[in-house]
Amino acid sequence: MNCHPRRLRIPVRLLSAVMTALTLAFALLPSHAQPTQPTPPKSPELPAAAKPPSDLKFIDPHVHAMSVTPLGLGAVATWMEQRNVERCIVSPLNHKGSRPKTEEERRTMLDNFRPYQGRIYRMTIIEPDEVQTVDEAVGILKREIADGAIGFGEHYGVGLMFDDPKNLRLYEACEKVGLPVMFHIDQNKNMVEAGMARVDRVLKLFPKCNLVAHAYWWRQLGNGACDRQLQEHPNLYADMSGHVVVSVLSRDRKYAREFLIRNQDKILWATDEGWWSFGNKDRQMNQHYTFLEELGLPDEVRRKIYRGNAEKVYRLKPPGK
Repeated sequence: MNCHPRRLRIPVRLLSAVMTALTLAFALLPSHAQPTQPTPPKSPELPAAAKPPSDLKFIDPHVHAMSVTPLGLGAVATWMEQRNVERCIVSPLNHKGSRPKTEEERRTMLDNFRPYQGRIYRMTIIEPDEVQTVDEAVGILKREIADGAIGFGEHYGVGLMFDDPKNLRLYEACEKVGLPVMFHIDQNKNMVEAGMARVDRVLKLFPKCNLVAHAYWWRQLGNGACDRQLQEHPNLYADMSGHVVVSVLSRDRKYAREFLIRNQDKILWATDEGWWSFGNKDRQMNQHYTFLEELGLPDEVRRKIYRGNAEKVYRLKPPGK
C-alpha cells in the first residue's frame, strides 16, 4: 500500500494568474490595512511631530538684516509672509550693511525702516570700546530711542567677561534710558563660568534693566543655572533663538515641557534668522517653527511664548496702534 499522499499538481499558468490577482488585490487595500514595519513606541505624554501653529502669528524679537541696503528689509518682509510672522525686531551686527557706520548710512537705515513701521522694529548697539563713560553711552542711546530703537542688542562683548567694567557701562546706560538688553554668551563673548555667577551679579547690580539671554546661556540648562536664574531674577528673560536651544531642550522633552511651563512668563520664541537665511529655507531654523507644538503646551503658555512675552519685554503696541 502506498502511504505517501499524491501530490497536487497546479498548472504554472494558473499559479501565475493567482499570484498576479493577489498582488493587485493587496495593492488596492487601504493603507491602514496593509502590514507596516514596526515603529519605536512614542512617548505617551508627548504628541507626534507637529506643524507650525495655525491659530496665531509669531512675533520674532531676534532677527538680523542688511538694514542699510536698499533691499535688506524687503527680504525680512518676504520671510515674514512666508513664515506667518506678524512682527519682528531686527538687531544689527557689526557687519557692513547691517549697522550704519556713518551719518549718511544712518539716515538711509532710518528711511529703510519707515515703510515697515509697526511691523519691523529695530534694536541698536554700542560696542564696549566705543564709549568711555556711562553718560556718553546714555547720550547715544537717547538719540537712538528718539529715532525708533526699542532694545539694545545683540550685545556681543567680544573678548570680555560678562561683568567686565566696559560691559557694566553699557548695562547701566541701558537701565538709565529704559532699554532691554539682548545679550550673547559663548566661548569668547560675554564669557561666564559654570553657574553663571557673573550674570547673577549684573542682574543684581541693575535690577531695573531687563536682560534677555541668548546663545550659550542655554547650555547651562543641564546644571540648573538657567532655571534658577529665571526664577530668582525678575529682570531676566531668555529668547529661544539659535541652534543651541532646540538641541538642548530636545535632550529631555518631558523636562523641557515642565521648564517652559514653569517659566512661561520669561521665555520668548525667536529664531535668529538673518540675511544669510531669509531667502533659503534650507538654511532657516526650521525646527523652531514646530518645536513648541510638539510639546503639547497649554494654549495660554503658547501664546505667552510665541507673542505675549515679546510684547511685554519690548513694549510693543498692538498692530495698528
